[in-house]
Amino acid sequence: MWRVVVNILLLAGISSVVKAQQEKVAYSLELDSVSIVGKRPLKNTGIQKTRLDTAVLHDNIALSLADILSVHSTVFVKSYGRATQSTAEFRGTSASHTQVMWNGMRINSPMLGTVDFSMIPSYFIDDATLYHGASSIGLTGGGLGGAIDLQTKPLQKDGIQVKYIQGIGSFDTYDQFLRLTYGNYHWQTSSRVVYSTAKNDYKYTNYDKKTDVYENDILVNSYHPKERNKSGYFDDLHALQEIYYRSNRGHRWGISSWYTASKRGLPFLSVDYKQDSEFTNEQKIHTSRTVLSWDYLQDCFKWSAKGGYVYSDIAYDYFTKRQDAVSTDITHSRCYVNTWYGQLAVEYSPVPRLFFSADVNIYENQVKSKDKSPYHIGNNYDKKRFEMTACLSARWKPAERLAIAACLREEMYGKNTIPVIPALFLDYVISERWNLVAKASIARNYRYPSLDDLYFQPGGNPELEAEHGFTYDGGVEFQLAQKHYLLKGNATVFNSYIDDWILWTPNTKGFWQPSNVREVHNYGVEMTSDNMFFLSKNTVLDISGNFAWTPSKNYGEQINSNDASYEKQLCYIPEYSAAVTTRLSWKNWNFSYKWSYYSERFTTTSNEVSYITGRLKPYYMSDFSIEKRFSWKWTELSVKTIVNNLLDSEYVTVLSRPMPRRNYELFLEISPKFGRKNNNLNQLK
Repeated sequence: MWRVVVNILLLAGISSVVKAQQEKVAYSLELDSVSIVGKRPLKNTGIQKTRLDTAVLHDNIALSLADILSVHSTVFVKSYGRATQSTAEFRGTSASHTQVMWNGMRINSPMLGTVDFSMIPSYFIDDATLYHGASSIGLTGGGLGGAIDLQTKPLQKDGIQVKYIQGIGSFDTYDQFLRLTYGNYHWQTSSRVVYSTAKNDYKYTNYDKKTDVYENDILVNSYHPKERNKSGYFDDLHALQEIYYRSNRGHRWGISSWYTASKRGLPFLSVDYKQDSEFTNEQKIHTSRTVLSWDYLQDCFKWSAKGGYVYSDIAYDYFTKRQDAVSTDITHSRCYVNTWYGQLAVEYSPVPRLFFSADVNIYENQVKSKDKSPYHIGNNYDKKRFEMTACLSARWKPAERLAIAACLREEMYGKNTIPVIPALFLDYVISERWNLVAKASIARNYRYPSLDDLYFQPGGNPELEAEHGFTYDGGVEFQLAQKHYLLKGNATVFNSYIDDWILWTPNTKGFWQPSNVREVHNYGVEMTSDNMFFLSKNTVLDISGNFAWTPSKNYGEQINSNDASYEKQLCYIPEYSAAVTTRLSWKNWNFSYKWSYYSERFTTTSNEVSYITGRLKPYYMSDFSIEKRFSWKWTELSVKTIVNNLLDSEYVTVLSRPMPRRNYELFLEISPKFGRKNNNLNQLK
């Protein structure tokens, strides 16, 4: 008991220091004080998760969620550069094995099965939690690698709040962000807008081409030409409107509506000799997402209901332009996606040592895909699919240091029903002083095919089976709070087997077709650490980092006699990755340095390295920023300078797509006060 009292006193001291620091430094600090004193929520029993706080998510408006995940998590982000498709892959799995939720609604495309994280501005997310492996079962099915839960939240401030940020960067890049909020005890409203545009025409040395120099018809020299990124422009608009109301009787209603309009040129490959003045390669996307929510607290119960709708139209045009103003379509693709969503959920805790939960989710998906270009073969498809999931879970704490949880999930899609998905979790507190906790879990999981997998023409395969596998996790985590520092960290070992892996391969008819051909074994280690040091009254040092070792091997049968993929690492999956972020706050100054590393990635299933395009070289990346904050009676102001790719590295993340060298950004943030009160609404009553 005395240890708990000491920890509470230490936390009180740290909290007072943090409160003083928050008035002077540029980022907020959130401490999970409940978990530090040993009062672990039963809801988190055995869960392996990574939480990204607001300081990380709101680092700067130029960042998408893809940029955040690539540095602040062990998830590998496969990116083609800013404002191009970026997908997240847990533990060596594919992008379709990562499920993504926004305010409780799954936002994976029913057509593709994936999420483009470059389309998610980090300033639109207030809370992001990553559930690794089996831990995703309690959230959603289909996360063979894991799941990402994204939340927007009311600001919880009284009165009117205004924030405007203007950014300018290299390659004619401009970013604007505006947020208007109003709140009192009952009402909270928030309006956010992000607008980003750029030519994105950075220069690079093209090592995939060579220019020869002749004198008198004799080759005397050759060199790699300098080129610019062609057709890489983007013009993105995001708007998010939220309204929340809470009553005196425990009810809370909310609506969140998010609209995106994006126009992006798709960059040409470095091996492409076409000119963007002669060809247009462009994608336009309009997406709207809306979620209505209701929550009610009653004694030992928490009731909730949600309803949502997603609409998206995607246009992809690739055509030639002639001087006589006549164009010829090579691709003229149009896709329309409609999704209706509903959820009912209840949580029940009759005593502190027992916790039960249940939820039912339904999705009605409609996808219409067509391509009117003369080069498209086959009919288009217009399909609907109803999906339903139900989950029951129970958590029990039989002893002070031991907690057990079990979860059962059932899913159906169309006329198909997936076998029951079970999961078991264990927690054991090894040391109360260090808050050292051992965790373990085991789960079975399934992911059913996307609509493109089943019906895309030509190539769709309606006979596809659901991918399925087992995942095993084990690890430890700790939290240690002292007067001058706070240390947190975890290490996890995982082992996963996925059968009937869906793979698109070329067939004898000349087009690609998916089939259940692979058996994949993913295993490895994940480690994270977050350490905060209070060096003086005005100085805080925060050092966080992560490391992942993720072998991902194919053990499926050979597709044909030339298939050399057996026991080889999957394409574009790095075996090793690491990142470190250091932040130093001194008075009104903030300094930040980010470092990340990715090992080699293979571009062929055979991992062939005898030719230059068989592998992508390892690379390191460094970013540095300086921020100065000012405060007056009428406003708060900050100026921030960022240097990306500080060491001017030449690198590629995807074959034949060079990335920008050293570049710069400047941000100006203004927050007028308007005589507002800064007290938290939770303290008003």
